[in-house]
Amino acid sequence: MAEGRFYSFRQVFITMPPVVKILFVILIVFLFLILSSILSLIIAVPVYGVSMAEIMNAITYPGEENLYLVKYFQVIQTVFVFIVPGIFAAWIFSHDTFGYLKAKKGPSIVSVLLVFLLMAVTIPFLNAATELNSMLDLPVWLDKLEKLMLNLEESGAKLTELFIRMDNFRDLAFNLIMIAVLPAIGEEFLFRGVLQNLFTEWTKNKHFGVLLGAFVFSFFHLQFFGFLPRFLLGIYLGYLLVWSGTIWLPVLGHFINNAFIVTYYYFSSGTIGETYLENVGADRETIFMALISLALTMSIFLLIYRHEKRSITFGNDPHFS
Repeated sequence: MAEGRFYSFRQVFITMPPVVKILFVILIVFLFLILSSILSLIIAVPVYGVSMAEIMNAITYPGEENLYLVKYFQVIQTVFVFIVPGIFAAWIFSHDTFGYLKAKKGPSIVSVLLVFLLMAVTIPFLNAATELNSMLDLPVWLDKLEKLMLNLEESGAKLTELFIRMDNFRDLAFNLIMIAVLPAIGEEFLFRGVLQNLFTEWTKNKHFGVLLGAFVFSFFHLQFFGFLPRFLLGIYLGYLLVWSGTIWLPVLGHFINNAFIVTYYYFSSGTIGETYLENVGADRETIFMALISLALTMSIFLLIYRHEKRSITFGNDPHFS
């Protein structure tokens, strides 16, 4: 009886126009953001033995002395702003939650290997895109907006630098979960599994779906001087979903991208913005590396596309569950 009521309840949302569904997803995200913020504050007080004033200070002025609290809120935010809304939206918009998210089958071994290679060779090209994006100079009448964007960028950079200070393997393991595993699952479920799907349904065009999904993905991070490389990454991940038909391939690509950065800084003595890896392809001396990177990126994309198309054409199922 209860199952029948749930079926009828969900049917109302399933038959909604795509635009209404998109607006509903945005509402879901903000509702979960508010609810999780309140709940996490209530839990943090007894669990960590801190006052509300200390919590607010940690959120406003994150530092080494309150890093444990900052990481706690980061994990809660990732789970309740991305993972939970993504799964909830897929559940309410369909009668097959994980089928809607395209999470029922895994990627082929060949595609997995190609995505590993893709994420490695594209670094110089994305660095060049980052450098190009950093040259953004808004008109005088948008000075206030530009200052706001710079402040957001600086805050994001400081928080990232704080997170990647790792003293032991335990810090590395926790950061891999917090920065690589959870965001890869949550952001791909929400931005690719749900929103890209809705944008495609709305525009009746998978390419527009990919582009709009990538735009929202990059915009949502609120780091506008890094908008272009994140937008390009969103396009990469969007087409991986379109061609493979499984969300786990973009999840893997997202994980590799984030995990590589975390692991690199664990073994590196450099700081953010000063390492060779971040600057290769971004200056005149290594611009040729960015061009080679672009050529290799496009070549690997073509290989992935052909592999996935061949799998469909010949009716083979190269996927494992």
